[in-house]
Amino acid sequence: MTTTQPGERREQTTFSDGSVARNLLDRGDLLEMLDRAVTKRVTVICAPAGSGKTSLLRAWADRSTNHHHRVAFVSVDRDQQDAQRFWVQVLDAVCSAGEPETQPAGAPADADALLERIVSEIAERVEPVVLVIDDLHELRSSEAMRQLEDLLTVLPSSARVVLSSRRDPPIRLHQLRLAGELAEIRAGDLRFTERETLELLAASGVSLSDSGAAVLYERTEGWAAGLRLAVISLSGHLDPERFVAEFSGTDRAIGEYLMAEMLDGQPSEVQSMLLRTSLVTD
Repeated sequence: MTTTQPGERREQTTFSDGSVARNLLDRGDLLEMLDRAVTKRVTVICAPAGSGKTSLLRAWADRSTNHHHRVAFVSVDRDQQDAQRFWVQVLDAVCSAGEPETQPAGAPADADALLERIVSEIAERVEPVVLVIDDLHELRSSEAMRQLEDLLTVLPSSARVVLSSRRDPPIRLHQLRLAGELAEIRAGDLRFTERETLELLAASGVSLSDSGAAVLYERTEGWAAGLRLAVISLSGHLDPERFVAEFSGTDRAIGEYLMAEMLDGQPSEVQSMLLRTSLVTD
């Protein structure tokens, strides 16, 4: 993780290919939205790939203002089908939250016992725990999803859970919603504004006219990954205005990102269907 010092407005993001985008915007308004959201028992962040969910969560977890609670951060492994392995990962995160030297002693052998241990560990913490589960869409175990639903009902009242996914999690959240204990952050909330687009360009050292920035914003529709990939390309381009005028979703960097993050993450039968039904245009 990258720690943001007070007064700084920059962060570092690593893309799926290992490349790093530096000097990116610390989105204060969005971080404050998440601050307000976690006053609720459960927060759901749901948006497509490249919307900035993980970047938001990492930046929020790193903030010095979060020292009044402990953040247990779990990133679900791709295509995770093993409930026990998932809950061991959660237990590890809870035990080491804010205390890197702490390791769980003798994790229970079955998932139900693991859940009891997790609840016990959270209850024993002096400071409240925020359990963040990122990439929840990768959890393919119906057993683990059922247990997650159970966990939300038995956690101590001081605990908070943040679930981040490309799709709405297949668990019943209606009771929490009716009780006013559910916060939701959606794709529209994560989109960059025109002002943030200008700030991102300035923070990245990209010189672009107001009209050029407006065109870039319009063509990316505020999509975080699109803007950030465009900034990487603009940083090394001899004629930024021309690049923006010609920029489209067929830009090579955009295409590679979509292939890596969206198409490759689909089951083989879905990939085959999408490739068979896709249209090629000039």
